[in-house]
Amino acid sequence: MKIKLITATNYFYSHSVNILSGLAIIFTGYAFYNPALRFVPTDFDDLVLLSAVKSVSNPFSFLIRDWGFGNYGYRPLHSITLWLGYQLFGVSSGPNQFINLGLHILVILLLYALLSRLQPNQILAFLFSLLGLVSLYTLSPATWISDRPTLFVAIFLLISLNYLVRLERSAHPNIPFLAGLSILALMGKESGLLVPLVVIGVLFLQFEKSSQTRNVIVSLLLIIFTYIMFRFVIFGSQAGTYDESGYLFGFRYYENSGLLSRSDFLIAKLENIIKNTVAIFIPLFDGQGKISLIGTMSNSVILISTTLILVILALSRKLTAYQKVGLLIIILNALVHFQVFRYRTLFLGQMGLAIFLAASPVFNEKHSLSSAAALAAALLFFWSMHIIGEDLTYQYLARLDMLRGSGFENDILASSSRIDPDIVRQVITKYRH
Repeated sequence: MKIKLITATNYFYSHSVNILSGLAIIFTGYAFYNPALRFVPTDFDDLVLLSAVKSVSNPFSFLIRDWGFGNYGYRPLHSITLWLGYQLFGVSSGPNQFINLGLHILVILLLYALLSRLQPNQILAFLFSLLGLVSLYTLSPATWISDRPTLFVAIFLLISLNYLVRLERSAHPNIPFLAGLSILALMGKESGLLVPLVVIGVLFLQFEKSSQTRNVIVSLLLIIFTYIMFRFVIFGSQAGTYDESGYLFGFRYYENSGLLSRSDFLIAKLENIIKNTVAIFIPLFDGQGKISLIGTMSNSVILISTTLILVILALSRKLTAYQKVGLLIIILNALVHFQVFRYRTLFLGQMGLAIFLAASPVFNEKHSLSSAAALAAALLFFWSMHIIGEDLTYQYLARLDMLRGSGFENDILASSSRIDPDIVRQVITKYRH
């Protein structure tokens, strides 16, 4: 017993920084996002998806069908977990919101595990991880049940990167392991395409050319091809259709991109790619892509200036392999989400930014730049908490006001035939007091 106690004590002291950083991430994440546990499920998307899982007896049917929204989304991991949650907890918001929050915190712990390998300065690794914990771009999956698929993709991406960063350049990557993570990511959401694509990028950047490396690349390309073909099998010619509202040129609103002229339609898709990339480095847009202040002038000035300072400080004459990986994640995420610009589509891009910053060799060489980066990251994190904290309060009150409205039931049922009246009545019975 004494030997075990000594061993545990030695382990704690040798890993004390990582352990305390992990605990700080867990406590901060739970404390900050705790109000979301009381978000009443009045959201249109949540009600549609709850209705979808209520209507099926076999959750594994979601492996070969739409996730319930009718928009050709293949997201069985979300549907299966939501089905299980409904069977156990009904329409209770707390447990389902807690799953999202727990998954989000897990993502940031995996991010910190990766960044602490890339950045010797553990304070910077911790602060860059916090930029993913609380951000305009990572708020949605942490607090919105219907955005859980994004968290699944992020988890499998970061597990892949943590695995690869620990391998020697001459090592042989495990094909079944990486293939399995890629398949699970694609079962999470369409943006799961990033996992095999980023892994292929890392193999080119980090590993020696060998028959094993080529076999991994071929296997991942085969998975991507099979996934695309599978989507066409179950969804037909509409497999790639996704029309949404947005702003053309950052100021001209359109309600549905499918109604634009052919030239404007193509411009809108190209513009989405550009916005999805630029917004990571310069937060210039509101949640739908309009060039706008983020609430107030002071908010925009602080968010833009601190983000730009961090990016500029992290630049070096020659980018490291994992700085290139960070940029690759940002660019691929922008390309995969060419159909739309929303803050929620930038979750993986925010992970890419954190990797880009942590992998910079500049912070290892100049203490003054490390100090400046720490101050900028701390201010950006603090100000993000300030902005988003207000939003959490607003969302909580807005959902309660919606539920208490006399016309809530009739209005929400009139909005879509996919919403089950019994689900709405369960929500009203449980939460309207």
